[in-house]
Amino acid sequence: MNTPQLLSIFRAARLAGVSRGSLQRKIRDEGITTFEGKISTDDLIALYPTTELQHDSEYERVQHIKKHAFANRLRDHLLPSPDVLADRVSELGQELAATRAHLAQYQTVLEQITTRLHDADESPNKKEVHGLLHWVKDTLAEPPIPDDLHKNLFVNDTVLRIMAAHIKIQPSNHEFWLEGNDSILDAGVRAGLALNYGCANGNCGLCKARIISGKVKKTQHHDYVLSEAEKNRDYVLMCSCTAVSDVTLEALEARSENDIPTQKIATKIKNIERPIDSILIVHVQTPRTQRLRFFAGQSAALSLDNKTSMDFPIASCPCDDRNLLFHIPCPPDKPFAQALINNSKKGDILTVTGPHGHFLFNETSKRSQLYLAYGAGFAPIKSLIEHAMALEILATMDLFWSVDKKENLYMNNLCRSWDDALENFNYHPVINTDAVEHLLEKNNNLETVDVYIAGPEAHVRYASEKLQAAGLPDEQLITSVID
Repeated sequence: MNTPQLLSIFRAARLAGVSRGSLQRKIRDEGITTFEGKISTDDLIALYPTTELQHDSEYERVQHIKKHAFANRLRDHLLPSPDVLADRVSELGQELAATRAHLAQYQTVLEQITTRLHDADESPNKKEVHGLLHWVKDTLAEPPIPDDLHKNLFVNDTVLRIMAAHIKIQPSNHEFWLEGNDSILDAGVRAGLALNYGCANGNCGLCKARIISGKVKKTQHHDYVLSEAEKNRDYVLMCSCTAVSDVTLEALEARSENDIPTQKIATKIKNIERPIDSILIVHVQTPRTQRLRFFAGQSAALSLDNKTSMDFPIASCPCDDRNLLFHIPCPPDKPFAQALINNSKKGDILTVTGPHGHFLFNETSKRSQLYLAYGAGFAPIKSLIEHAMALEILATMDLFWSVDKKENLYMNNLCRSWDDALENFNYHPVINTDAVEHLLEKNNNLETVDVYIAGPEAHVRYASEKLQAAGLPDEQLITSVID
């Protein structure tokens, strides 16, 4: 007989090789009972047979999409450093030693209980004592032997604890994994959290956080000096530390666009592509010590030589704050686009000033999400979708991309790959027809959805009025006008 253990939903999803949202949906659909956000090992094994537990297929697909979707960024998936690995093994060893000490104590107590029951075997309640004595003997004689499924789960969990650390942020209760040689700050930003930071290099102290539980290790020098009072209260800089064990931190997170200051950063052009005649995709990279903090869906002003300047939505995820993408319409009457086409090359300086804008993702909503992009309005929509992917949200996402001809679906393959890899994502290209009608055909209860619309002003106004007339509540409509 196995005594089921409880695992957090966050850890159970990783062990099962699925996204957290996928596990939560399966728990809901199968009517599984959870206990304060935890699932029993027996229920997890019942939901995902051993073949699925041993092959992280869906989780790997999601990670692949996340890795390559965000501006095709490349990141080394390195092992933790030898020092961190040694510390994690040491932590597990200490935990094992404590567990063995507890078991030895329990064994001693059980032996004392058995002795006393022997002594009481001549009491008036002899029959009851005799039965209890035999039950104790039988229980001790046949310790529970875990089956192969439980053994595999235990082994996988132990390996996971060595290879990655689970981080929880208070008071938001946001969670993420720290892998490889990442700092706590880098891992949190990559997971989609709007943690407070500035230089990300140990100079400003804005990423200061307090350790509530767990153990961290300083991995790089920082010039910012923590006071003795802060050290005594277990404050650290997230940019300069990694996690040795699972860690809970008290840390600041941005809650609205007012919590992120305007930044001016001289970035370098990494690449300029022209997938179709009317669109440029510009990839710029910030310095390591001055990354752009922004919310998904926001915009920034771009300027060349401090002369030609225009405002554009950021088409990448905040989880990759160094690599920024912009989808820039390039008609002949736009001097900025023409300057990029004719006078700019890889390595040139492009100044980014921002962020600004209110086209923000509603993280607190549990409703399904409908995204309606008109033409180049796909840029901020892409940022929102990639942010939702980084957060591994539970809600269903439907993307309707409206263009006048098929060739203008300039990132059609990316959208199709999202559809293929993510079970909660559906892609609906709409070519030269009314996109709102398509959206309404797929969704007949607008009170249960949030709708995000981006595109030219006339299209956004038309879609907004039509959806509101069909019953969409005002507070569930978020729009962005793209000039």
